[in-house]
This record gives sequence, C-alpha cells and structure tokens, in this order.
Amino acid sequence: MSGTVSSRDARVARLRQARQADSTAKSARTRAVVRDLLQAGQRISFARVAREAGVSTWFVYNQPVVKAAVRDAMSDQTHHGTEAAAAPRSGRTTPASLHTDLAFAREEIQDLKRERDQLKRRVQLALGAEIDNVTRADLVSRIQDLEHHNRVLATDLSEARARAERLAVQHQEAEETVTSLRLALRKAIRPVP
Repeated sequence: MSGTVSSRDARVARLRQARQADSTAKSARTRAVVRDLLQAGQRISFARVAREAGVSTWFVYNQPVVKAAVRDAMSDQTHHGTEAAAAPRSGRTTPASLHTDLAFAREEIQDLKRERDQLKRRVQLALGAEIDNVTRADLVSRIQDLEHHNRVLATDLSEARARAERLAVQHQEAEETVTSLRLALRKAIRPVP
C-alpha cells in the first residue's frame, strides 16, 4: 500500500511540475507578446494578447503577472495616446481564429467605450468647473447664511422640545385628574341604593 501511495504522489508531483513549467513558459511568452505589441505601437487588449501568444483569454485574465503586464501596457498606451495599428493577417482563416478575432473586436469595443466614458467625464468636470466658478466671498457669504439658518433651526428645536415637555406635564396632570374623577364617580355611584 505504501508503495502505491508514494508512486502516486511521485506522479502527481511530476504532473504539477510539468504544469508549472508549462504555465511559466506561457507567462513568459505572453509577456513577450505584450512587450512586442507595445514596441510595435499596436493597440493592446486582453483578447489580442491571448491570440498573439496562443493562449486562452482565461489564462491572460487569471495569471496575475500577465494580467498586470497587460493592464500596465494598456495604461501606458492610454497615457501616451498610442493608436491601433493594423494587425498582420495570416493566410488561412479557421473558426477558432474567427472566434479569437470576434473576442478581439469585442475587447476593442470595450476599450473604446471606456475611453469614451473617460473623455465624457473630463468634459463634465471641465463644464462643471466653469459653471461652479464661484468666488471665495460668495462661498463665505453662503456659509454664513447656512450657519444663521442652522442657529434658527436649533432655537426652534429647543423651543419645540420645551413645548413638548410642557405638554407632557399637562398630559400627565390631565391623566391624573381623569383617574381621580373616575375614582370619585365610582365612590359616588356605590352608596346610591
């Protein structure tokens, strides 16, 4: 029994080593593709990197080192304004390459949507800054108005609390009066034959 367990453990260890070596080779190849695309000035996306490196997009997204390299390259391109270059085409088209091209196109669309949203936010911020161009004196005046309003509300609140306390005392007294009147009424009703 011990011999089978140790041989099984040895096989599992060899499989793990082979898998780790394959993963390391894929990671190195994928990072090289990222570097080459960046140097060539071609737009980088997860789908494109996966296609060029011959790995799955799942691999690119789930390997932290590869994912970080792709995100850094995309960020670098965003900051430096690198435009997409035409992708070289090989002679034969297969269904797998068409699926990869479709994934690449979807990734490009998502990149463009993100870029559009970023530009939209910049324009909104710029317009907001123009509209909200208020002087310091205006802000000080507005703060003073708000502080005055706050003091008025605090005074109203304290008056309302005092009034509520007075009403609570009156209510208690009224309850006591009603209770004593009921007791007196009961006493008065009993002696009558």
